[in-house]
Amino acid sequence: MESFILIIAAFFTSVLSAIIGMGGGITLLGIMAILMPSGYLVVAYHGVIQLVSNITRTVVYRDHVNQLILKRFLIGLLPGLVLSALIIFAITYVYRVGSASDLKIDFLKPIIGTYILWFLFLRRKKKAVQIKAFSWMGVLAGIATVFIGAMGPLIAPLFINDKLKKESVIATKAACQASGHLGKMPIFFFLFGVDYLSDWKLILPLVIAVYAGTNIGKQMLGKLPEHVFQTLFKIALTLIALRLIMISLW
Repeated sequence: MESFILIIAAFFTSVLSAIIGMGGGITLLGIMAILMPSGYLVVAYHGVIQLVSNITRTVVYRDHVNQLILKRFLIGLLPGLVLSALIIFAITYVYRVGSASDLKIDFLKPIIGTYILWFLFLRRKKKAVQIKAFSWMGVLAGIATVFIGAMGPLIAPLFINDKLKKESVIATKAACQASGHLGKMPIFFFLFGVDYLSDWKLILPLVIAVYAGTNIGKQMLGKLPEHVFQTLFKIALTLIALRLIMISLW
């Protein structure tokens, strides 16, 4: 029953991400956290599923990927992933942590939620996002994708740009996220001892579900007006930010 719920959730959250570019990954992460006991396995397996989901969106919208944004993001992502690995190694060595799930840094979630709300409603609207901001965000994303499992909400505000069409937002953001999920797999393999092949019977159906969901979502996106997409994108981002903040209050 739990596997069936995860497959259904993977499908519908992938449809959601394909339509508005976000929301699906962090929703699926929350569902997996409820159904799976080990925190580090949630992040590791969620990363594989979202890697496929984001690669699928990238391929489907490959002609709309903003190469300059992606390159800038990758410049920062690699140092961020290396820093995450060093932090994990240091904590494990110094404090002799017995369980990888103890390495979660939950205080990052409300901080990211607060940042999103500031960016959406308090930041000076006339100040355009500089392209170099994606490099710095890549560093932070490299940390967030390892310790939280989802970096979509962190980088999403930078894509609220009138110059980017809906297809470009979804394609470029998906390419950035796919890079992060791919980059953290060696960290979980070498430092956490995660054997991705051992649970292939669970992972494979989830991968198929997100692939199907992405393709269906693409068809729905084509019928979505640009201004409606931008509005839904901001609403979804606001709701995610509030959820991240509320997590710290429970």
